[in-house]
Amino acid sequence: MKKLPALVTIITLMLSGCAMQDGDFPSLLERPYENAPVTGEAPAPATAISALPADMQARLGAAVASSRAADIKYRVRLPAVKKLVNAARGAAQSSEAWVVAHMELAALEIERSPSVEALADIDALYREQLEQQAAADESGGTAIIGAQRDLVLAQVNRQQAEIEAMKDLLR
Repeated sequence: MKKLPALVTIITLMLSGCAMQDGDFPSLLERPYENAPVTGEAPAPATAISALPADMQARLGAAVASSRAADIKYRVRLPAVKKLVNAARGAAQSSEAWVVAHMELAALEIERSPSVEALADIDALYREQLEQQAAADESGGTAIIGAQRDLVLAQVNRQQAEIEAMKDLLR
């Protein structure tokens, strides 16, 4: 029953808005410009799209190639490290199996370090290209770098997740 007065009040307020007949309200009829044919040309785009300069393209290619090469070495070594980590699972700290597994994990991280360095190089290229584009009022180069960065970042994140999972097994 307590809800009934609140409901009546809400309905009364809503209906009072519909009951207003007086006032200078705008017409809802179509205006002449709404049906007029479109004239004129479309405005030119504000910025031009450009490709990467040759030297930057070469540096980006070298960073991506370095990352791919490091990932290949990482993937080759990964199964052996996983086997050692699984063998050391549950072993006492400082036992031979535990120490060997940690040493191999460290070596695996060294194998992947060029991927992390490549990501840092790509980030620097991105910043450099962004500054050049801002000065020249162009766009496009950062999209090219960004696409390659996303690939390398996904690779680095995958490697990091695998290493962290193996470290968790040794804790």
